[in-house]
Amino acid sequence: MAIRITPTAEGTSVTKSLRELLDDAAACEGSGIEAARSMAQQARVLAHTLDEPVSEAEALYRLASIAYRSGQADTAFSVALDARDLASRAGSPAIESKAINLIGLIHYDASNYSEALDAALRALEVHRLAGLAGGEGPLVNTIAIIHHSLGDTNRALVTYEAALTTNRSEGRREHEMVTLANMAEVRAERNEHLLAVSLGESALELARVHCADWVPRVLAQLANSYCALGAFDQAEACLTEAERSTFDETDRAAAATSRCALALARGQLQQSAGRLEAAVSQVRRALHIASEESLLELELRCHTQLAELYKALGRIDDALTHQEARFEKHSLLFSRGTDLRIKTLQIAHDTEAARQQAEILRLRTGELEDMVRGRTYDLEEYQLEAFQRLAVIAEFRDTDTGEHTIRVGDLAREIATELGESSEFADRLRLAGRLHDIGKVAVPDAILLKAGPLTSAEFEVMKTHTTVGAEILSGSSSPLIQLAAEVALNHHERWDGTGYPSGLIGASIPLSGRIVAVADVYDALRSERPYKRAWPMLEAIRYIIASSELHFEPRIVDAFLQIMLRAQPDIAADLGDELAARAYTRSASATAQQLGMTRQIGLPRQVGEGDDTRPMQRVEVVELFGGLDDPDR
Repeated sequence: MAIRITPTAEGTSVTKSLRELLDDAAACEGSGIEAARSMAQQARVLAHTLDEPVSEAEALYRLASIAYRSGQADTAFSVALDARDLASRAGSPAIESKAINLIGLIHYDASNYSEALDAALRALEVHRLAGLAGGEGPLVNTIAIIHHSLGDTNRALVTYEAALTTNRSEGRREHEMVTLANMAEVRAERNEHLLAVSLGESALELARVHCADWVPRVLAQLANSYCALGAFDQAEACLTEAERSTFDETDRAAAATSRCALALARGQLQQSAGRLEAAVSQVRRALHIASEESLLELELRCHTQLAELYKALGRIDDALTHQEARFEKHSLLFSRGTDLRIKTLQIAHDTEAARQQAEILRLRTGELEDMVRGRTYDLEEYQLEAFQRLAVIAEFRDTDTGEHTIRVGDLAREIATELGESSEFADRLRLAGRLHDIGKVAVPDAILLKAGPLTSAEFEVMKTHTTVGAEILSGSSSPLIQLAAEVALNHHERWDGTGYPSGLIGASIPLSGRIVAVADVYDALRSERPYKRAWPMLEAIRYIIASSELHFEPRIVDAFLQIMLRAQPDIAADLGDELAARAYTRSASATAQQLGMTRQIGLPRQVGEGDDTRPMQRVEVVELFGGLDDPDR
């Protein structure tokens, strides 16, 4: 016999069972968020009281889904993690798979595509291993969407085909329609408009029967493809039908998205017909809709199209206004994505840290000081492991192996030891150095993985990984994590004061940052990246030598050379000229100091001064690496 409760939040006397609460919360999630949240919360309390972990995990997943729909991404992520863990312990792969998929969607919205793809693949794996019936198609479709966003349209199309086959075998025609529409979008982006039209027409046929809410959006997409083919009559017919369609007003964001897409498509048709003023009117209408509903990506698209239209009309001031607005929206999108990315990655860490702190408090209450010390050590160990995992995640997105961070830490320790620093500092720096690029988790894949040169604007975004890394690592009481925060912030500062983020000069740069700067650049030179080849060892060493007094502190370069020569004695002959010049420079510098003639840091000699053995100039380094950045982005 089902236990029933009275949902007092609704002010009614209608009683519902646990199963009814869960089903009703799911049913009204799209139309009545608050009612759905109330029922899901009651279901969680009841499930916990009855010790039914599977139902409690389902209630948690429903609360996470509701938070996601409400735009509360950080709350959704935290609750989805709880739902995943509880479902795993309770042996409910269906809920576990759904929770993991939701975690992936939140990562995706933060442009954290690598983690989104990992989560989506894991969700599919859990689903398949459990042999669950139905529901696989949407999971595969999500994986295809991520490939599409990563720019891998070939893999996206192959994965969409798999999703299409699965949806058809499961008889889910509405899911089949969504996959067909997504495939049409990919084909249109590839300028394969005949295929896009064929797929779009198939999607439209299914939408008319199985998913009327999608009809306007599919028609707008289809109109764009007809327009690209010069079939203006067919495009007009699509838009006319779309404008007569009924919009589902219970989902305001979806309805606004459809209206905005429709207005943009109408504007595209007017532009193709040469009616530029009419096109402006339509795109401005789309912008108004997007602005009212805070649809930032659509606002960005509208500003872009308006800038192009005003430029074609010769209204340069108006074009510049929309270009500036476009840049502002782009920055806002990046900031929102960065904030969400940091939050989602920190929540996983904070959850475990809170558990450890609670255990420490419990032990202290029992006056078990030895155990407390052990737990405190465990917490620092956990923090380090969690941050190292995060750093490796960032590095996997940027390199082939993810081992760069380990090598940088190891070399930093060797340099510190060579400099005569304490073993305690050197050991800490070895671990802290592994976290130097942890802030790269907040850099969009489109910038981090870009094969060509970075623009000035993209490089400004890349530079934020130093401050973001320090922010991620801040607030810890651990000396190790504090040192890691110092390294993350300062490893791109330069000895001559031209580095970032603070432009520190000389000894004002913390020693940890000065040491890791050398280790980081050397290993980056020796590693293959999307934007550069791997350098041979001698070339990399020569670069470090040439950058002494400009990028690196001379004393640290000397320590680095001693380590290299000790490990590879044979290179001394190949580096004879450089080592001789370096010995001469050190001797001249010592003499100058004795005579009170110390040259001020930050004033490297100009091109043409002295002989041709001058240090490499910044512009030459830029050309070598093909972008506005350091050897290690």
